[in-house]
Amino acid sequence: MKKSLLLFLFCSFALILAACTDPTASEGNSTDTEDQGDTNGEAKAGGEITLTDLSDAQSLDPHVVTDAASMRYIENLYNTLFRYKKGTYGEVEGDLVKDYQVSDDGKKYTFTLHDGVTFHNGDPLTSKDVKYSFERIKKKEVRSAQFSAVKSIETPSDNKVVITLSEPVAPFLTFLANPMNVIVDKKIVEENDGDLSNADAGSGPFKLVKWTKDQQMVMEKFDDYFKEGKPYLDKVTWRSIPDETARTTAIRNGEIDILLQVQPKNIPALEKAQNVNVKSVTGSYWEYLGLNTEKGPLADKKVRQAIAWAVDRQAINKVVKFGKANVLKSGPIPEGHWAHLDEDVYPGQDLKKAKNLLKEAGYGDGLDITLKVGTDKHQVDAAQVIKQQLEKVGINVKVLSQEKSVFFEALGKHEFEMTVVGWVGFVDPDEFLYNIFHTDGMYNQQGYSNPEVDKLLEQGRKELDKEKRKEIYDKAQKIIAEDAPMVFLYANPQTSAIRERVEGFDVNPTVSTISLENTKVKQ
Repeated sequence: MKKSLLLFLFCSFALILAACTDPTASEGNSTDTEDQGDTNGEAKAGGEITLTDLSDAQSLDPHVVTDAASMRYIENLYNTLFRYKKGTYGEVEGDLVKDYQVSDDGKKYTFTLHDGVTFHNGDPLTSKDVKYSFERIKKKEVRSAQFSAVKSIETPSDNKVVITLSEPVAPFLTFLANPMNVIVDKKIVEENDGDLSNADAGSGPFKLVKWTKDQQMVMEKFDDYFKEGKPYLDKVTWRSIPDETARTTAIRNGEIDILLQVQPKNIPALEKAQNVNVKSVTGSYWEYLGLNTEKGPLADKKVRQAIAWAVDRQAINKVVKFGKANVLKSGPIPEGHWAHLDEDVYPGQDLKKAKNLLKEAGYGDGLDITLKVGTDKHQVDAAQVIKQQLEKVGINVKVLSQEKSVFFEALGKHEFEMTVVGWVGFVDPDEFLYNIFHTDGMYNQQGYSNPEVDKLLEQGRKELDKEKRKEIYDKAQKIIAEDAPMVFLYANPQTSAIRERVEGFDVNPTVSTISLENTKVKQ
């Protein structure tokens, strides 16, 4: 598989829905039944839960996967040096790291690991495993850019790791908290000929029992986990339920305990369901209309700006997201994030301005454009609404829905004019912006290039002062919005439905499930 395809599979893959019935549901589960209620007991250690997401994992190799569904399945099998902090958007805390120091120039990191950490096969986890894992990440290329500034990795003792960077990298600790930048057991990797697609080389709170693709994955408690007393659960089962209605029915009936991502139209019904709690937080999943800036009419900034003014984001949100998403009127970083640009570059639809810009660009008589989209129903619906809106300014849009592998390969090769798609899981502003909008960015599928933006993003990556970084990213987002390589649409809330018997599960903006190690059930 080509490198570009691997990189772009991450885009919105977690939200692709299959139009089929639940392959694991027992006979009679297709209709809603009377809820039998949750156990009225005390939440304590023991027990098990079942949860489901929008789609199934594609692989269990953490250093290779790019789709969000696989990440959710994988992350509780492994540990990272740092992790996302519960109840926050962007803050990190130590996981395998007990203590650390950073040099004054921001180039040298000294990490002290917890003692007594073992992999699931009993092998001790040491600093050498950290070094091996980061070298494997760089070799696999998928997230190698996050380690591009690493000059050396030293292991002076079993529990000491010293990483020296060639230049300061402000989001380096955030990169280390990425759920897939995990530490793996070299021995297990070699036993599987380098392929962890259906193996467990981790040290996490749960160990793999069995994964049957498109059916279920079963994990059980790792008794020798280094965090004393954790995890509380004896067993966790991921169940594949690709049909939206079947997922909603399953959480209402108590067949599953956690529906990780609830679709907007199902929120009202689940809020009324007995023994089910629905919780929403500002999410990190944002969607956009991507414009290929490399050739054709869209290479002209005025044409792109015309499209940005012609699109009615509020209307799309109302029709497609039932008004539940947060409209993006400037850059991609959503409200609630410290680096959000609090300025409306596009406060609302302006058809007159759009027509004038098209006329200035020489397209007063209109133009024809093809809009490619995958199979996600919400994005197909959004594409149809955009088609209708652009017709009002003389832009004739042909919507072409493609099977997901074909669609993402086209994105990776820049073989599109317009597209509706999204990104999920970013934490630091560098993740939102650098790899997507820098001229040499790994995920720059729009072919966008602006030397001023490049300079700002390079500064933002090196600047360690948060307030100064905010100023840099505000400037960058404004320029990007005005250049319009994307028409930013909306950021989706992260909404989960959780049975009342479950306690301690964190509904996180990144959709992370690492809080399962702290989760208990009433018994």
